[in-house]
Amino acid sequence: MMIPCRAITFLFAAGITLLLTGTAAAQSECLLFDLQGREPVFQAGEKVTYTISYTWGIWVNVGEVEFLTSLVKAPQKPFYHIEVNGKTYSFFDRFFKVRDYFSTKIDAQTLQPFYMQRTIDEGGYRRNSTGRYNRQREVIYSSTQRLDKPQPAKRDTLALTPCTFDVVSIFYYYRCCDFSKMKVNATYTVQLAMDNEVHNIRYKLYGAEVINVKGVGRFRTLKFSASLIAGSVFTGEEQVFFWVTDDANRVPVYVEAPIKVGSIRARIKTWKNLKHRMMVENLRM
Repeated sequence: MMIPCRAITFLFAAGITLLLTGTAAAQSECLLFDLQGREPVFQAGEKVTYTISYTWGIWVNVGEVEFLTSLVKAPQKPFYHIEVNGKTYSFFDRFFKVRDYFSTKIDAQTLQPFYMQRTIDEGGYRRNSTGRYNRQREVIYSSTQRLDKPQPAKRDTLALTPCTFDVVSIFYYYRCCDFSKMKVNATYTVQLAMDNEVHNIRYKLYGAEVINVKGVGRFRTLKFSASLIAGSVFTGEEQVFFWVTDDANRVPVYVEAPIKVGSIRARIKTWKNLKHRMMVENLRM
Protein backbone atom coordinates (compact mmCIF):
# COMPACT_ATOMS: atom_id res chain seq x y z
CA MET A 1 0.00 0.00 0.00
CA MET A 2 2.94 2.29 -0.58
CA ILE A 3 1.52 4.12 -3.60
CA PRO A 4 -1.73 5.64 -2.28
CA CYS A 5 -0.29 6.99 0.97
CA ARG A 6 2.80 8.52 -0.59
CA ALA A 7 0.75 10.04 -3.38
CA ILE A 8 -2.11 11.48 -1.38
CA THR A 9 0.09 12.87 1.37
CA PHE A 10 2.04 14.71 -1.28
CA LEU A 11 -1.08 15.91 -3.06
CA PHE A 12 -2.54 17.43 0.09
CA ALA A 13 0.69 18.94 1.26
CA ALA A 14 1.08 20.52 -2.11
CA GLY A 15 -2.16 22.38 -1.64
CA ILE A 16 -4.06 19.61 -3.38
CA THR A 17 -3.30 21.39 -6.55
CA LEU A 18 -0.79 21.68 -9.21
CA LEU A 19 2.37 19.87 -10.24
CA LEU A 20 3.30 20.09 -13.89
CA THR A 21 6.79 20.77 -15.19
CA GLY A 22 7.57 22.06 -18.66
CA THR A 23 7.66 25.18 -20.80
CA ALA A 24 3.89 25.35 -21.23
CA ALA A 25 3.45 26.30 -17.58
CA ALA A 26 5.83 29.22 -17.95
CA GLN A 27 3.44 30.77 -20.47
CA SER A 28 0.59 30.88 -17.96
CA GLU A 29 -0.17 33.69 -15.55
CA CYS A 30 1.21 33.66 -12.03
CA LEU A 31 -1.76 34.81 -9.98
CA LEU A 32 -0.66 36.52 -6.76
CA PHE A 33 -2.69 38.55 -4.29
CA ASP A 34 -1.82 41.33 -1.88
CA LEU A 35 -2.76 39.77 1.44
CA GLN A 36 -1.49 42.62 3.60
CA GLY A 37 -4.27 43.55 5.99
CA ARG A 38 -6.48 40.70 4.76
CA GLU A 39 -7.72 38.36 7.47
CA PRO A 40 -6.69 34.71 6.89
CA VAL A 41 -9.59 32.29 6.44
CA PHE A 42 -7.95 29.91 8.93
CA GLN A 43 -6.97 30.32 12.58
CA ALA A 44 -4.79 28.79 15.26
CA GLY A 45 -6.14 25.44 16.41
CA GLU A 46 -7.67 24.49 13.07
CA LYS A 47 -7.46 20.74 12.49
CA VAL A 48 -8.71 18.92 9.39
CA THR A 49 -8.44 15.17 8.80
CA TYR A 50 -8.89 13.23 5.55
CA THR A 51 -9.46 9.54 4.82
CA ILE A 52 -7.22 8.11 2.11
CA SER A 53 -8.55 5.41 -0.23
CA TYR A 54 -6.96 3.33 -2.95
CA THR A 55 -8.50 1.19 -5.67
CA TRP A 56 -7.24 -1.56 -7.87
CA GLY A 57 -10.60 -3.13 -8.52
CA ILE A 58 -12.26 -2.14 -5.20
CA TRP A 59 -11.89 0.91 -2.98
CA VAL A 60 -10.04 0.36 0.32
CA ASN A 61 -9.38 2.92 3.07
CA VAL A 62 -5.64 2.73 3.73
CA GLY A 63 -4.71 5.76 5.82
CA GLU A 64 -5.23 9.33 6.94
CA VAL A 65 -3.76 12.80 6.47
CA GLU A 66 -4.10 15.45 9.18
CA PHE A 67 -3.52 19.22 8.97
CA LEU A 68 -2.89 21.23 12.14
CA THR A 69 -2.44 25.01 12.42
CA SER A 70 -0.83 26.94 15.28
CA LEU A 71 0.13 30.60 15.74
CA VAL A 72 3.55 31.43 17.20
CA LYS A 73 3.70 34.96 18.64
CA ALA A 74 7.41 35.53 18.10
CA PRO A 75 8.70 38.95 19.33
CA GLN A 76 9.94 40.13 15.94
CA LYS A 77 7.47 38.45 13.60
CA PRO A 78 4.44 36.30 14.49
CA PHE A 79 3.99 33.34 12.20
CA TYR A 80 1.75 30.38 11.53
CA HIS A 81 3.19 26.90 11.94
CA ILE A 82 1.40 24.40 9.72
CA GLU A 83 2.02 20.68 10.25
CA VAL A 84 0.80 17.81 8.08
CA ASN A 85 0.98 14.16 9.12
CA GLY A 86 0.22 11.28 6.77
CA LYS A 87 0.08 7.66 7.93
CA THR A 88 -1.14 4.22 6.95
CA TYR A 89 -3.62 2.44 9.20
CA SER A 90 -2.11 -0.19 11.52
CA PHE A 91 -3.38 -3.09 9.40
CA PHE A 92 -1.45 -1.85 6.35
CA ASP A 93 1.65 -1.08 8.43
CA ARG A 94 2.35 -4.80 8.24
CA PHE A 95 2.77 -4.51 4.47
CA PHE A 96 4.26 -1.05 4.05
CA LYS A 97 4.35 1.42 6.92
CA VAL A 98 4.16 5.11 6.03
CA ARG A 99 4.75 8.02 8.39
CA ASP A 100 5.18 11.28 6.47
CA TYR A 101 5.55 14.73 8.03
CA PHE A 102 5.43 18.13 6.34
CA SER A 103 5.88 21.46 8.07
CA THR A 104 5.99 25.08 7.04
CA LYS A 105 6.32 28.41 8.82
CA ILE A 106 4.60 31.36 7.15
CA ASP A 107 4.57 35.06 7.91
CA ALA A 108 1.32 35.92 9.69
CA GLN A 109 0.89 39.09 7.60
CA THR A 110 1.93 38.13 4.07
CA LEU A 111 1.37 34.34 4.37
CA GLN A 112 4.68 33.89 2.54
CA PRO A 113 6.81 30.96 3.79
CA PHE A 114 10.24 31.39 5.37
CA TYR A 115 10.98 27.80 6.45
CA MET A 116 9.88 24.32 5.41
CA GLN A 117 10.62 20.75 6.44
CA ARG A 118 9.67 17.41 4.91
CA THR A 119 10.46 14.15 6.72
CA ILE A 120 9.36 10.87 5.18
CA ASP A 121 9.44 7.31 6.48
CA GLU A 122 8.11 4.93 3.85
CA GLY A 123 8.73 1.23 4.26
CA GLY A 124 12.00 1.95 6.06
CA TYR A 125 13.17 4.54 3.52
CA ARG A 126 13.74 7.72 5.53
CA ARG A 127 14.68 11.18 4.29
CA ASN A 128 14.64 14.73 5.61
CA SER A 129 14.47 17.91 3.54
CA THR A 130 14.55 21.54 4.65
CA GLY A 131 14.35 24.93 2.99
CA ARG A 132 15.16 28.40 4.37
CA TYR A 133 13.85 31.38 2.44
CA ASN A 134 15.92 34.57 2.12
CA ARG A 135 13.70 37.10 0.42
CA GLN A 136 16.27 39.88 0.49
CA ARG A 137 18.69 37.78 -1.56
CA GLU A 138 15.84 36.07 -3.45
CA VAL A 139 17.13 32.55 -2.76
CA ILE A 140 16.13 29.38 -0.90
CA TYR A 141 18.82 27.46 0.94
CA SER A 142 17.73 23.84 0.58
CA SER A 143 19.08 20.63 2.05
CA THR A 144 18.11 16.98 1.56
CA GLN A 145 19.55 14.03 3.48
CA ARG A 146 18.78 10.33 3.60
CA LEU A 147 18.36 9.08 7.18
CA ASP A 148 18.09 5.28 6.96
CA LYS A 149 21.50 5.08 5.26
CA PRO A 150 23.33 8.14 6.62
CA GLN A 151 24.88 10.15 3.82
CA PRO A 152 26.16 13.72 3.56
CA ALA A 153 23.35 16.22 3.05
CA LYS A 154 22.86 17.49 -0.48
CA ARG A 155 22.68 21.27 -0.35
CA ASP A 156 21.66 23.75 -3.00
CA THR A 157 20.66 27.38 -3.51
CA LEU A 158 17.43 27.86 -5.43
CA ALA A 159 16.02 30.96 -7.10
CA LEU A 160 13.18 32.55 -5.12
CA THR A 161 10.42 34.64 -6.69
CA PRO A 162 7.24 36.09 -5.15
CA CYS A 163 5.45 33.17 -6.82
CA THR A 164 7.51 30.43 -5.11
CA PHE A 165 6.06 28.32 -2.31
CA ASP A 166 6.67 24.98 -0.62
CA VAL A 167 4.25 22.06 -0.65
CA VAL A 168 2.36 23.17 2.47
CA SER A 169 2.39 26.98 2.36
CA ILE A 170 0.95 27.04 -1.16
CA PHE A 171 -2.21 25.44 0.19
CA TYR A 172 -2.78 28.03 2.92
CA TYR A 173 -1.84 31.00 0.76
CA TYR A 174 -4.39 30.21 -1.93
CA ARG A 175 -7.10 29.43 0.58
CA CYS A 176 -6.94 33.11 1.52
CA CYS A 177 -7.05 34.46 -2.02
CA ASP A 178 -10.04 35.98 -3.79
CA PHE A 179 -11.19 33.22 -6.13
CA SER A 180 -13.48 35.66 -7.92
CA LYS A 181 -10.33 37.05 -9.55
CA MET A 182 -9.76 33.72 -11.28
CA LYS A 183 -11.27 33.09 -14.70
CA VAL A 184 -13.06 29.81 -15.33
CA ASN A 185 -11.00 27.48 -17.56
CA ALA A 186 -8.02 29.83 -17.51
CA THR A 187 -4.65 28.26 -16.69
CA TYR A 188 -2.49 29.73 -13.93
CA THR A 189 1.02 28.89 -12.86
CA VAL A 190 3.00 28.97 -9.64
CA GLN A 191 6.38 27.65 -8.54
CA LEU A 192 6.89 24.80 -6.09
CA ALA A 193 10.20 24.34 -4.22
CA MET A 194 10.78 20.76 -3.14
CA ASP A 195 13.80 18.50 -2.59
CA ASN A 196 16.45 20.87 -4.00
CA GLU A 197 14.37 21.69 -7.08
CA VAL A 198 11.88 24.30 -8.23
CA HIS A 199 9.01 23.17 -10.48
CA ASN A 200 6.72 25.30 -12.61
CA ILE A 201 3.19 24.06 -11.97
CA ARG A 202 -0.19 24.99 -13.34
CA TYR A 203 -3.81 24.60 -12.34
CA LYS A 204 -7.29 25.45 -13.60
CA LEU A 205 -10.64 26.48 -12.11
CA TYR A 206 -13.66 24.72 -13.61
CA GLY A 207 -16.38 26.47 -11.64
CA ALA A 208 -19.03 25.69 -9.02
CA GLU A 209 -20.21 22.14 -8.31
CA VAL A 210 -22.22 20.40 -5.57
CA ILE A 211 -20.53 17.24 -4.30
CA ASN A 212 -21.57 14.52 -1.87
CA VAL A 213 -18.86 13.24 0.48
CA LYS A 214 -19.54 9.77 1.85
CA GLY A 215 -20.35 9.74 5.54
CA VAL A 216 -20.23 13.52 5.86
CA GLY A 217 -22.72 15.34 3.65
CA ARG A 218 -23.25 17.60 0.67
CA PHE A 219 -21.00 20.57 -0.05
CA ARG A 220 -21.15 23.50 -2.43
CA THR A 221 -17.66 23.61 -3.90
CA LEU A 222 -15.35 25.03 -6.52
CA LYS A 223 -13.78 22.41 -8.75
CA PHE A 224 -10.13 22.59 -9.82
CA SER A 225 -7.81 20.37 -11.81
CA ALA A 226 -4.06 20.09 -12.17
CA SER A 227 -1.47 17.94 -13.87
CA LEU A 228 1.17 15.93 -12.03
CA ILE A 229 4.94 15.65 -12.04
CA ALA A 230 6.20 12.37 -13.43
CA GLY A 231 7.91 10.12 -10.90
CA SER A 232 7.60 6.84 -9.02
CA VAL A 233 3.85 7.30 -8.46
CA PHE A 234 2.63 9.42 -11.41
CA THR A 235 3.40 9.15 -15.13
CA GLY A 236 3.09 12.93 -15.61
CA GLU A 237 0.05 12.58 -17.88
CA GLU A 238 -2.65 12.29 -15.20
CA GLN A 239 -5.13 14.94 -14.13
CA VAL A 240 -5.93 15.35 -10.46
CA PHE A 241 -9.32 16.83 -9.58
CA PHE A 242 -10.10 18.48 -6.27
CA TRP A 243 -13.08 20.23 -4.75
CA VAL A 244 -12.79 23.18 -2.32
CA THR A 245 -15.69 24.48 -0.25
CA ASP A 246 -17.33 27.52 -1.80
CA ASP A 247 -17.65 29.24 1.55
CA ALA A 248 -15.48 31.37 3.82
CA ASN A 249 -13.25 28.43 4.82
CA ARG A 250 -12.02 27.32 1.37
CA VAL A 251 -11.32 23.82 2.70
CA PRO A 252 -10.69 20.95 0.26
CA VAL A 253 -13.27 18.22 0.82
CA TYR A 254 -12.51 15.71 -1.94
CA VAL A 255 -9.58 14.77 -4.21
CA GLU A 256 -9.27 12.09 -6.87
CA ALA A 257 -6.43 11.13 -9.19
CA PRO A 258 -5.31 8.14 -11.26
CA ILE A 259 -1.83 6.75 -10.63
CA LYS A 260 0.41 4.23 -12.40
CA VAL A 261 -1.47 1.34 -10.75
CA GLY A 262 -5.09 2.08 -9.77
CA SER A 263 -6.47 5.36 -8.42
CA ILE A 264 -6.37 7.32 -5.19
CA ARG A 265 -8.81 9.63 -3.53
CA ALA A 266 -9.15 11.56 -0.30
CA ARG A 267 -12.30 12.74 1.40
CA ILE A 268 -12.72 15.00 4.37
CA LYS A 269 -13.40 13.09 7.57
CA THR A 270 -13.43 15.56 10.48
CA TRP A 271 -12.72 19.21 11.17
CA LYS A 272 -12.21 21.23 14.31
CA ASN A 273 -11.82 24.92 15.17
CA LEU A 274 -12.53 26.25 11.69
CA LYS A 275 -12.67 30.01 11.66
CA HIS A 276 -16.06 30.00 9.95
CA ARG A 277 -19.03 27.65 10.09
CA MET A 278 -18.68 24.81 7.63
CA MET A 279 -21.52 24.90 5.10
CA VAL A 280 -22.62 21.28 4.74
CA GLU A 281 -26.01 19.61 4.33
CA ASN A 282 -27.12 16.25 5.74
CA LEU A 283 -24.19 16.09 8.13
CA ARG A 284 -23.45 12.57 9.35
CA MET A 285 -20.33 12.11 11.47
